Amino acid sequence: MRIGIIGAGKVGTTMGKYIVDHGGTVSGFYTRTASNGLESAQFTHTKYFTTLDSLIEGSDTLFIATTDRAIRDVWDYITTKNVKGKVICHFSGSLSSDVFSNWEETGAWVCSLHPIYTFSNKFTAYQNLTEAKFTIEGDSKALEQLQELFCLLPNEIIHISTKEKVKYHAATSIASNHVTGLIYLAVELLREAGIKEQQAYHLLKPLVEKNVQAVFSQVPEGAKESSSISSEGKVYAGCAQTLTGPIERNDIATVNKHLQKLDRPEWEAVYRAVGLQVSKVAQRKHPERSYQEIKHVLAQNMRPGR
Repeated sequence: MRIGIIGAGKVGTTMGKYIVDHGGTVSGFYTRTASNGLESAQFTHTKYFTTLDSLIEGSDTLFIATTDRAIRDVWDYITTKNVKGKVICHFSGSLSSDVFSNWEETGAWVCSLHPIYTFSNKFTAYQNLTEAKFTIEGDSKALEQLQELFCLLPNEIIHISTKEKVKYHAATSIASNHVTGLIYLAVELLREAGIKEQQAYHLLKPLVEKNVQAVFSQVPEGAKESSSISSEGKVYAGCAQTLTGPIERNDIATVNKHLQKLDRPEWEAVYRAVGLQVSKVAQRKHPERSYQEIKHVLAQNMRPGR
């Protein structure tokens, strides 16, 4: 397998370096900005191709590591070339392989590959990529061909539905970006309570870290009925078993006090929306309890004038 990478940003460069370091063959890079392509080629000890045509000719697998907006344009160009028997793969989290319209007519095999990972730095992100899970979807022949690559890489591969790719991406965005937004909201509330920003982060750090660690802590298999089993056979404690707080306790008085003090409409809306999800987790933890009243409180529309 000779992999040509289109795009020399964080994802393309990281994947190129990572594959080479694990014994894979990367033919090189093509990008419109020659300096970026040369830089990535030098870093990965591969080649910079001055034209996309030459990269296509020198590769049997093409990784499109561009922005989401550029993927379709790259594909439209590729379809004018002889790509019969080649694997074409992009790395977008939100787009599926359906972006490769009429791919059957080209004779190529198409798929998408998405590392659940934050590519923070073009030259260092590869160092911890072994910890990432990869999701993959697309044509069965393309997925079969990529098995050659993942025989070299240590990462776990999880197959997902092409039809539900956007829903999958929404889930990963919530778990990553939205959680960051919630922490930001907590910091802002603490600032209004008179605590300086850095003190707020210092205060929240052990609370957030311990909660996340608890959710993803491993428990003996079969120890808890509601524990979550991963594709690796690991049993996680999960959200229900580790949930605490006023909603879990069915403490309606405290929840109402919180709502009274959230004096910005968007803050109240976030509290209510996330609170409803928390009440569902609480119900799973305590199926014998009724959370209908607290759900009703959280589901009420924001008060007029707020």
